[in-house]
This record gives sequence, C-alpha cells and structure tokens, in this order.
Amino acid sequence: MTEKEKLMYRVMGRISESDAPIVFKGAMVTKFILTANGYTALDRQTKDVDANWVGTPPSMGDLVDVINRSLGDLQNQYVAVAFREYGEKKSAGISIRSKDADEEIFSMDISIKPVSGSMMYHYGEIGVRGVLVNEILADKLTVMSTRMLLRRAKDMVDIYALAHCVEVRTLEIFEMFKKRPDREVGAFAEFFTNRQDVEHAYNKLAGIERKPSFDDVYSYLENFLQPFTRRDEAPRVWNSRKLAWDEYASFLE
Repeated sequence: MTEKEKLMYRVMGRISESDAPIVFKGAMVTKFILTANGYTALDRQTKDVDANWVGTPPSMGDLVDVINRSLGDLQNQYVAVAFREYGEKKSAGISIRSKDADEEIFSMDISIKPVSGSMMYHYGEIGVRGVLVNEILADKLTVMSTRMLLRRAKDMVDIYALAHCVEVRTLEIFEMFKKRPDREVGAFAEFFTNRQDVEHAYNKLAGIERKPSFDDVYSYLENFLQPFTRRDEAPRVWNSRKLAWDEYASFLE
C-alpha cells in the first residue's frame, strides 16, 4: 500500500467514525475487502476515493463542511474544497488539499444516492464504512455486461480477485440487480464475442502489481459469468477451486 493510499484510508476512517451520512465504495473498499480476506495475489493501486451520500441531499457548502468537521485532528494538515457541484448523473467533486503546500493530495467523487446496505471494514485500527460486497459485484457485473467493459476493464480484475476470496451466491447478486432498477444488465455480448478488443483493453491496464495473464482472467470469468448471462437464478455458490457453481444445497452438506 502506498503512502498516499494510507492517508486516503485515514481520511476515510475519520469520516466513517463521524456522523456523516457517507458510505464508501470503489477501488479503496475493494482493496479493504481483499486485504481483510488475505488475498494478496495482486494489488491494484488507486488515486482517488469514491463514495455515496445517503442522506437528504445537502448543499455543496454543507457537504464540504461535514467532511471538514469529520477530519478531526487531520484538520491541522488538510482541508476539503469543492471543485465540482453535483447534479443529475454527476457526482460532487471534493479535493483533499494540504494546508502547508496548498496542493491536492487526492480527490473524492461523492454521488448523492442510496446504497443497498453497508458495513464496517477494518484495516489495522482504521474502520471504514463501505458498501456490501454483493453491491460491488453487481455494479461491476453490470459494467461487464455492456460495451462499458472496454472502458472499465479494471472491473474484470476486481471480479476475478473478489471471487477468489469471498462467498458469492447467485441469489444475492440477482437481488442486488432488482433493488436497483436503474442498473440495466446487458447480454455480456462484448465479453464473449469481442475477445480481441477486451484483451487489448485489459493489457492497457496499468497500476496493477502482479497482474494475472489475460488468458487466466478470461477463462476464469467465462465460467463465473454463466448464471448471469443465462439469467439463471437457481441458488448456487461459486467454487473458486473448481471454477464452477455449486448448487447451494450441496454446498451446505
């Protein structure tokens, strides 16, 4: 973990300890989950923070004030400044800046929308309030199901990594799809019929230490995606060792 990421976690931790109605998501929370589950096969670096404001929509001034108050003792060194107002289909942009050098350390994108649930994730003594794993997976599967995959090939890496270390149940993912009617799941046509372009997008990904080969990731996801491409909601649990879905009843035996 880089020094910048450690600071990002400290800021996220301060906000999570406060009464700010903010729930974190994105690469930093994914990294938390992988670390907590002992998955170290790869490390995807990130440079910013993503979150949702889950309360009554605030004014930009109030949003910035809430973040600054939540920083606690970090206010001596850092300050939150707005650089983009939120609107329809547009997140609020917040810059976390050093007071001494008056330079941006990292940015935060904060969407004004609800989440399907949250929990506290811990890294050492730092606790961060983040979205549930299944919401992360549902969001990334939605991306993979459309042409957006070519712009967000990093989601392939995240699904590959998460499916190696967390329990994934088909019913819970489909339930997440239903809770978000704005999340339209496509046919995964780009992934299955345009492998060459998908591979090109994957190979361009940077900032991933120990990135697995495209062939390994592609063959793994070919199996993982099957229930979602078929819209098969039968209760199954992903078996990462067998690269197959087990019937849930068999999994319990």
